[in-house]
Amino acid sequence: MLQQQQALEGSLQSEINADQVKIEQLEDGIRVRISGELLYHSGSVMLSPSGRQALSKVAPQLATMAAQNNEIDVIGNTDDVPIGPELAERYPSNWELAGARAAVVVRYLQENGVDPGKLRAVSQGQYHPVDPNDSAVGREHNRRTDLIVRPTH
Repeated sequence: MLQQQQALEGSLQSEINADQVKIEQLEDGIRVRISGELLYHSGSVMLSPSGRQALSKVAPQLATMAAQNNEIDVIGNTDDVPIGPELAERYPSNWELAGARAAVVVRYLQENGVDPGKLRAVSQGQYHPVDPNDSAVGREHNRRTDLIVRPTH
């Protein structure tokens, strides 16, 4: 896994340097934490050009990792701010918004060669913050998508 982590870090070095991506070794895998600011336009579930570019950089490695009997969970997270009126009709809560964003990433990875049988889209909504939601910076950190790569059991 260390070799795979280093390969992911090499592919996303500019995003890591810009503090938009963090990659860390977990006890049972690797977490790639991608800021919502990098992946999505504000108030949207559509991938931004920078989000597509970042995912395109790692899709080949993720495809190889999936082929080597790893599974990839794409986990959407939000802050605790209620959904704005432009999205509320389609996504009535942060659960749906985070799930839709995770599904968009899964679909993009599938379109770029990652085995869909090894991908899962998961929503954690606002319920797993990494920072308090009492500041703009904290809310920004909580709007993220995590890719968790683990060996299939």
